[in-house]
Amino acid sequence: MIKLTNTMKPFHHLAVLFLLTGLTASCHETTENKETIEDGFLTITSNGKSTFSVFVQPGLNNNATAFIEDIRKATGATLALSTTPGQDDSKEIILGDCRQYAEAIKPIKENLHHGYSIKASGNKIFIIGTDNAWTTLGMEFLCGKIMTKPEYCSEGTFKIPDTFSHTQDSEDPQLIASLLSRGRMFDLVPVEVGICPREGDFKVAQGAASDGEFVYFTMKGNEDSSTHDSDVRIYKYSLSPFEFKGVSETFNGHHANDMTYDTKNGRILVVHGSGASQNLTAITTKPAMGKPSVITTTLGIGGLSYNAKRDIYGITQGGSKYQTADASFKLIKNYGRNDNMKSTYTAQGMGSDDSYVYFPMSPNSNSPEKVNLLVVYDWDGRYVGNLKIPLTIESESMFYAAGEYYVVFYDKAAALYRVYPGLSYRSQVKS
Repeated sequence: MIKLTNTMKPFHHLAVLFLLTGLTASCHETTENKETIEDGFLTITSNGKSTFSVFVQPGLNNNATAFIEDIRKATGATLALSTTPGQDDSKEIILGDCRQYAEAIKPIKENLHHGYSIKASGNKIFIIGTDNAWTTLGMEFLCGKIMTKPEYCSEGTFKIPDTFSHTQDSEDPQLIASLLSRGRMFDLVPVEVGICPREGDFKVAQGAASDGEFVYFTMKGNEDSSTHDSDVRIYKYSLSPFEFKGVSETFNGHHANDMTYDTKNGRILVVHGSGASQNLTAITTKPAMGKPSVITTTLGIGGLSYNAKRDIYGITQGGSKYQTADASFKLIKNYGRNDNMKSTYTAQGMGSDDSYVYFPMSPNSNSPEKVNLLVVYDWDGRYVGNLKIPLTIESESMFYAAGEYYVVFYDKAAALYRVYPGLSYRSQVKS
């Protein structure tokens, strides 16, 4: 019996995409491969024909159609796209976290952090991701890395070992960055995580940040129109499950434009912005939130994001400035921004991962589309492009934490959304 298993240890996030798109993995990868050749295959197509169907999770129909087309181009066989699950003895490829197969999918998915698993079980093949983007990447792997091997696909016959199992998983995938680094562009799919509600006068949502375990929301009270003085509090919630955990002392945070988490010093940094753009309020977070203290810089700051790997800050202001500063807030480089989005969208805060910085911008009366944007630059000041978020409410801040990307919106409260790539299937088979 042929048994092919693939077990991967976590590695640098850029190596993730090399594997997923059929490119050679980088030297940062640590992989264990085990293959033994015996009998026993699950035959998907034979002589250009197939008795398999494809059952798909809602939201993946277009990608499933492209996946089926890849199999047709490689084998001549067209698999049926089914909207209803088959019987126990039906031959099926199940794409995504389909509730009709919840019992079979649970043991496949329960150990995934951020990734996908492909598993043959009986007369069914499961391709299960932690979201639709990861499921799509699993589909691309099956067609790009397995179906292209002559020992598995030739002369109209595509077969895989009946014990086939492959998992791609990571605790720190930085998936958006990995995809962008391969030249893939996409819209973002928002999924609501939770709401930090108003409390009395503290009703205006501003910046947000996370240490990976907790998320911190800036809520601002009434603002003096001449000085921009306003009372500000930080509200603390656990990320998973989303639950209230505490609130800071009240402090004057002015407009409180943005916030970031400084992992090196275990503190949140609140950007005062309008009224005192050189000021930040620092609050240590462990074991509990400490007393607010003011840091005065020489820089005008409207948005701020700390990157631990680089030990630097990204800085923005007004939709036209992009700078980097060292850990002491000394200017490293002034890049500026050449995306010209500020003429049609409203600039907000910023966030980052190890490879890119992201500027959330919300729609206004001049916007050609009533959607939010993440305007993307790399850390060397190069404009990459715009990622659309199909929401019309005002975005405020974004951050990457615990393997996921988050955007905070102001909708009569602070609304936290996870965003993931709305990835289109990329063909793995030449016509």
